[in-house]
Amino acid sequence: MAMVRDHGWVMRHWTNNNAESVNHLLKLKAYWRQLPIPTIVDNIYDMVKLSFVNLRSALSGQGNYILIPAMSRLQVPYAVWSTAMDECKNVLFARFLQDNLARVNPGVVSSKDGALTLPTTPEVAWKPGQKSRPRVTKIRPAQQ
Repeated sequence: MAMVRDHGWVMRHWTNNNAESVNHLLKLKAYWRQLPIPTIVDNIYDMVKLSFVNLRSALSGQGNYILIPAMSRLQVPYAVWSTAMDECKNVLFARFLQDNLARVNPGVVSSKDGALTLPTTPEVAWKPGQKSRPRVTKIRPAQQ
């Protein structure tokens, strides 16, 4: 079983504000009373289940949440989602959860939201027609 701290989504998107929000919701659900551990676990399970329902609805373009621009390529049109079988929906949702936003393309660099993609530049910038190296590079003495 993978540790929570090793999960990519938690590492990128979980902040103290999120933890405080979940803590507040748990307290509201418990009416600000102390509850037995099994009840707390059931409450947490219900909240996680609701989060997954919200994620599934965002994947199909419904509900209160939308996908970030970098993940919008995974969005499924509602007409397709509503007519798809449960197995197909589960496959699409699993693909959505497994996506880590990493794209292996060594020739380009993309912005965090995926809106801008630029070609990578070499470490030393050469002007058009430049034959020698830039003056700012260090000259090392010859090995004797």
